[in-house]
Amino acid sequence: MIFNLSWKNFKGQFLNYLVYFVSMTFAVVVYYCFSAITYNRNLTNRVEQEIHIDGAMNLGGILVVIMILGFMFAANHFFLLKRGKEIGLYQLIGMRKEQISFLFFIETVILGALSLITGIILGIIFSKLFSMILAKAMFLQVESLFYISIPSMIQTSIAFAFMLLAVSLRSSWLIYRYQVSDLLSKKRKKTAEIDKVSTLSIYLGILGVVLILIGYISSYNVIPFATFLMRTAFGFAGFLIAPIAIMFICMLGTYLFFKYTMYLVVYLLGKSKSNYYRNLNMLALGNTKVHIKRVGTTLSFVTIFIAIALGMIGGAASLYTIGMNSVNITAPTDFIVAEMDFKKVTQVIEKEPDTSINSSVTLNYKLTGSQFHLKIGQEVNENNVSPINILSLSNYREFQKINPYLKTIDLTNKQDIVILDSIQNILGGFIQYGSEFLLPDGIKLNVSDVRPDYLGQELLRYNFPTVVLSDEQFDEIHSGISYKLMAFNITAKDEEALANKLSESVKPKWISPIFYQYQWRDNQLEGYTSSTSQQAEKDQEFSEESEQEYWQLNYTSRFSELSYERREMGLFIYVAMFLGVLALIITGSILMLQQFSEAEREKERYDLLKKMGVPKQEITKLVYQQNSIIFFPPMIIGVLHAAFAIYVFSKFITSSGYWLAYLSCGLLILIYLAYYFLTSAIYSSIIQGKDR
Repeated sequence: MIFNLSWKNFKGQFLNYLVYFVSMTFAVVVYYCFSAITYNRNLTNRVEQEIHIDGAMNLGGILVVIMILGFMFAANHFFLLKRGKEIGLYQLIGMRKEQISFLFFIETVILGALSLITGIILGIIFSKLFSMILAKAMFLQVESLFYISIPSMIQTSIAFAFMLLAVSLRSSWLIYRYQVSDLLSKKRKKTAEIDKVSTLSIYLGILGVVLILIGYISSYNVIPFATFLMRTAFGFAGFLIAPIAIMFICMLGTYLFFKYTMYLVVYLLGKSKSNYYRNLNMLALGNTKVHIKRVGTTLSFVTIFIAIALGMIGGAASLYTIGMNSVNITAPTDFIVAEMDFKKVTQVIEKEPDTSINSSVTLNYKLTGSQFHLKIGQEVNENNVSPINILSLSNYREFQKINPYLKTIDLTNKQDIVILDSIQNILGGFIQYGSEFLLPDGIKLNVSDVRPDYLGQELLRYNFPTVVLSDEQFDEIHSGISYKLMAFNITAKDEEALANKLSESVKPKWISPIFYQYQWRDNQLEGYTSSTSQQAEKDQEFSEESEQEYWQLNYTSRFSELSYERREMGLFIYVAMFLGVLALIITGSILMLQQFSEAEREKERYDLLKKMGVPKQEITKLVYQQNSIIFFPPMIIGVLHAAFAIYVFSKFITSSGYWLAYLSCGLLILIYLAYYFLTSAIYSSIIQGKDR
């Protein structure tokens, strides 16, 4: 009899359990496919020398477990609250708490086992598709075979068995915690307090809006905000503390907004008599206040989760663009080779069939000392004394013909220079150079512009900034040393085979060390840059005034750089995309379950409205209005949080791919609109009695 009663109540919760089952099944599919990819030797062997797929997939699996465990706890909490009277009834007829816990444990295990079995079956079916998507994202030419991974099935089963056990233990704890009187009268106790608004609640409601606005304003002015923090005791750490502080402010503001601000707004709307007694507004406002009281905390966490999910998807797309742009920065041509290894590289290229050099440029650099001012987010200029690379304007323009990423440079005066610095590629908003560069022999250069560096890997140039100056001024600089780099493009039938041959014959290594020592004394720059050490023995302790040593990288290959970035960024996007979609499904499912619970609670009220003759269309309209309060604020604020987070990210790292991040916000809106309309339709079906 008891089991029959449990089964009857279980069937009554069919819609709730269906949402739970679908979300759980999708999570199992994602987890199994992540795990199966780590055992796909055909795929992992293809890239294991460059990228460790198993590490990313295992991390993704851990995040899936964390997200789905949170969802299971939330869903389980809704089920227990909704079935409070059922639990109280079981106790009244003499069932012990351990028996009740066992019944709920059986339900959890059965539902979990069905989700696990269904998810593994679907995971096996779609694992090949997942592998193909990953191979496509990583630009891999590899055959994706259909296979069944027994280790992945075992790993998935163990992980979800652990989660089911954790949820069951939590259910038992909640059942043992409450008394029969609490479970039966909890609703009445809370209803009596619905219309109470304390002074503290008013202040906290206002504070929620203020904190969100402060977070948005700080995001829009993140550079001045970070600069301000860097001038305090935080120092350069303020550069990293600024976005963390903004995130904390927005999270706290979000919690206060949904916990107090929304209730305060609805409470004030109810004070307007003309609005309160119009149509069904009296009931709508009353129900809304009840809903907000119940789910304020849930809505705040859902909103934060939405923002994180959007940031994960948008950030992954943006980082992909940044990664691809980094290839253009470090390897703008097919090869850039130091003079020492140029002959070795060309010999390998000439031996490859259907491979030839179609364009080349010799870059003539001078490396000399300089004194200049550099400001990194701070208002006080830092005085820097270090070597810089010098490149003539004519040589730059010659390189520009085979390097499509270089922009045209025009110099008005002989002393004018343009700084090309890789720091500008990443932290352009924080980096500012002074107006002058002072060189040995009293040479003064005037900065006319600062641009991102697209001359190739900085390590080929000893990792120092490069300036472009007039040919006349270039010829007059005789201090320091000179060196050459050969940049060229090729025509090749099989670039991957060529890259593999080169990596075997000419391995990347450090060559041609240089030694330098400079000091600024009596308004003059003194020191040297040399290919040999000028000190008899090295200082035991490092200091800025001691001689320093730098080495040069021998060559870079665009294909190798591009292949690595594509695989690394493709793997990152793959993991982030599935985790982001899973997070959106979980948050939408939580809100849907919450509203199904509300529909069951509100049946009696809507039955009364129907008996009073309220038209069906008006009741349906009321349902959609109430659900809009639950779905739209988290969606709108979550999108706003993500948009401002992406804006902050764009101020720290310059990229042209942020439109992809904003596109993900638009996709979230479409997903949540679908959840909203589906939930509202089912909600209406429940209260109209179609489920009976």
